[in-house]
Amino acid sequence: MRSLPILRDDMAPMPGTLPERKPGPTEAALSALWAAESPHFYSFRNVVRIIRLRRRFDLRPVSLNGLKVAIPTGQVPDCEACVDLCCTGDNAVVSLRLRDVAVLMDIGRTDLISHARPVLVSTRKRPLSAGRVAADTSVFHQAFPVLARDETGTCMALTEERQCGLWPDWPLSCARYPYALDRKNGVVFYAAGCRSVRTAPVEEAPVVVRRLVRAAVDGYNERLRDIMLLAFCRPALSSLGLLDHLRLDRLGRL
Repeated sequence: MRSLPILRDDMAPMPGTLPERKPGPTEAALSALWAAESPHFYSFRNVVRIIRLRRRFDLRPVSLNGLKVAIPTGQVPDCEACVDLCCTGDNAVVSLRLRDVAVLMDIGRTDLISHARPVLVSTRKRPLSAGRVAADTSVFHQAFPVLARDETGTCMALTEERQCGLWPDWPLSCARYPYALDRKNGVVFYAAGCRSVRTAPVEEAPVVVRRLVRAAVDGYNERLRDIMLLAFCRPALSSLGLLDHLRLDRLGRL
């Protein structure tokens, strides 16, 4: 397997993870809150709280600088010919970030916000990976919601035509799939659960790969942003109605 060259932040053009869309009021307010408050998070008065947070979380954001992409050259998802349908099954659980919750509030789809996750049991035939165990015991798993699924384990945003009923307002996790980020080793890899792949022409492959890599990085960094906002801006988040959809008792002290 060949790896693509290391990507840099100054590589252009870098398409966005979503088409042009106008943020709704809650999403816009969340972005404005981050822009106004994040410069003060690392001030002297917050030193003790930052130290406490660092004991629980790696607060370093991921940059494209130095990131490796372990994707076979030209391999991109072939969603139109999908035989797996990543929107259903035990592994098709879409965790939501604060930004995702804000978007669902803005488009009137809070009915899709749920805390019902499947309980996966490790067996000899299907052992759970260390990464999956860590994810299932994390703050994000315990406190943050997921997209609602029906009794068959299928995402309830899926239309009868087997199309995403949320696109382009879909969650960040959906925007980057099937690319996933290994934060510890600084590698973006292709998720094993997606078998619907195609080999893209050389002129197309870099664009698609960079878009998905950017989405994987953005999705990870959004988790860090959520932690910082919850640690320092909880009253403002509450006034926006975002905390109504989180299990605050599972967060612990931030």
